[in-house]
Amino acid sequence: MKIGLLAVALCCSLNSARAEYRLQGGDVVEISVSGVPDLRQRAPVQLDGSITFPVIGTFMVEGVDFSDVRGKIQSAVASKIFRIRSPDGREFSRTFEREEVAATIVEYRPVFITGDVTRAGEQPFRPRMTVRQALATAGGFSALARGTATSFDMANLRSEYVTVWLNLAREHVRVWRIRTELGENIELDQKAIPPAPLPDAVSQIVKLEMEYHTANSEDHERAKVFFRRSIERADKQVLVLSEQKQAEEQGVQADEQELQKARAAFGNGSLPSFRVAEFRRSVLYSATRQLQTTNQLMEVERARAQSARELEKLDDQRRIRLLTELQDATVKLTDERAKLRIVEQKLQLAGLRPPRISDDGSSKVDITLFRSGKERHSADVDTELQPADVIEVSLRPEAVDIAAQ
Repeated sequence: MKIGLLAVALCCSLNSARAEYRLQGGDVVEISVSGVPDLRQRAPVQLDGSITFPVIGTFMVEGVDFSDVRGKIQSAVASKIFRIRSPDGREFSRTFEREEVAATIVEYRPVFITGDVTRAGEQPFRPRMTVRQALATAGGFSALARGTATSFDMANLRSEYVTVWLNLAREHVRVWRIRTELGENIELDQKAIPPAPLPDAVSQIVKLEMEYHTANSEDHERAKVFFRRSIERADKQVLVLSEQKQAEEQGVQADEQELQKARAAFGNGSLPSFRVAEFRRSVLYSATRQLQTTNQLMEVERARAQSARELEKLDDQRRIRLLTELQDATVKLTDERAKLRIVEQKLQLAGLRPPRISDDGSSKVDITLFRSGKERHSADVDTELQPADVIEVSLRPEAVDIAAQ
């Protein structure tokens, strides 16, 4: 019973990566505002636990749930007035709603792997990253880490194969994702990807690419909503200013009629000259107000036309960007296929075969996870990692010969 409770507690501890993430020194946060690329900014969490953005100032964020940090950033941006420059060079003041502000973690603290692996060292952290994925990037288990320089060369070939395979799979999925964004109704051709050296690799890459697709689509829609709202606000202003202009035109006509009557009275000698001057000033004042309102109306109509043009261009600009990305991804995919063939030839000359999922030897290895600098846990290949985790891999004696084959 006690053993069962201990196992449950250990699983809860190691799966805490699923809970709300708390920022720590070294994480990098990016803020962006819908429709205003100039306000996109990135900043790292400093050693003192603070983060600073020029547009909103400094916050203490270390150990704080990221959802709370996001809320603070959205509130801080929403409480400020920004000077925005339009495409035609004009500047205007504008505020933003909380929903128009996005805050994301774009870079986490790296994880580290050491021990009986092909290539120990630092690896970039990715959400939902597991020990198995870290091992694959490190080239898998290897007793050759204790061997000769020649053994290191052979192990590095395996590691190089995994790295190139991951790049090839990522570019293959990226090409598929871009083509679906362009409107093509196609399925992902997984047979075009060589056998995987690690489990669930393709599904993980697909998940990340679809998350990227969703984020891009949402940002595109937010930009369209921004311009639609600008057009709606301009329409309301045009309506108000048009009514005001009409009223002022009527006022000018009435003042001019009064001036004509005053001049006639002055000619009859029944009205002094200073009274005629007063009527003339009234006409001048009314005409000036009418001119100002007319200018305001023209400015609003120009701004509305600009927003309408930007809205019309959004879809075309997105398609052009996607076509450019597709071209780049296709070139990279071809390049990675050529690299993989070269690595396969190197492995063949060394008398080795490409790594496969079945080569992990995970049942004969001890994996220890060091977390937060103090916590120490036993782990397996499916344990989810957190930023800054240190993975220590140790092959048992019976696994050394297998790993060296």
